[in-house]
Amino acid sequence: MRKIFIITLVLALLGGAAHAVQFGEMVDYPTAGTLARATYSINLKMQPVGGLLLGFNFGLFDRLNFGFAYGGDNIIGYGNPEWNPQPGFMAKYRIFDESYYGPGIALGFNNQGNGPYLNNRYLTKSPGFYAVASKNYRFMGTLAFHGGANYSIEDRTNPDNALNFFGGLEKSLNPELWLAAEYDLALNDNEEDQQYGEGYGYLNLGLRWLFNQKLMMEFDLRNILRNGPEGQESARVGRTVKISYYDAF
Repeated sequence: MRKIFIITLVLALLGGAAHAVQFGEMVDYPTAGTLARATYSINLKMQPVGGLLLGFNFGLFDRLNFGFAYGGDNIIGYGNPEWNPQPGFMAKYRIFDESYYGPGIALGFNNQGNGPYLNNRYLTKSPGFYAVASKNYRFMGTLAFHGGANYSIEDRTNPDNALNFFGGLEKSLNPELWLAAEYDLALNDNEEDQQYGEGYGYLNLGLRWLFNQKLMMEFDLRNILRNGPEGQESARVGRTVKISYYDAF
């Protein structure tokens, strides 16, 4: 299944008519899209177990973006908040713009994972260092394919922490609604240790609603394949809501 997924994704990225990249990420993993110069985004992600993650991204140049995020679990609800050990940092540089024949390509870094932070890692590992390619098509609106490789710096002394691959797509339903899907092969999280990923990879789906050019709401279903040991939190399907605001300096 993983080989078929990779071959299909590579073929999709290499051909077809070009169209502007729309978003900077699928559900969790990045695309080659970047914010324009002198623009910014503010993102609030509401996660299971009362988790909140607040992020800021800035377009210093058309090709270069920086950002950071901070949050924790049990912020909404009873009990004491469990804050992440440190803020997350993001940087992305788009090397090549998308053309008629080739995809846009970007390099970046993102050490912000998702879910509780336990045993020197997040429930779902952060991308870490990555390279990603994006290709857009005009097909009943816009259809975008994305694929890349990443190396997470979380729990990097663990032999299970190998080079990983990810990919996905975005599809416009109308000018306001978009569907997004991503599959993380989780080659860096497939050891059967009865704690985290058990070798199925992570499949995430998202539905976006663009109120206008500045405001977007997204509802995501995470870990649909239930990649984790039976009965553990890591094997449950998670639901998250994200609100994003875009503007210029």
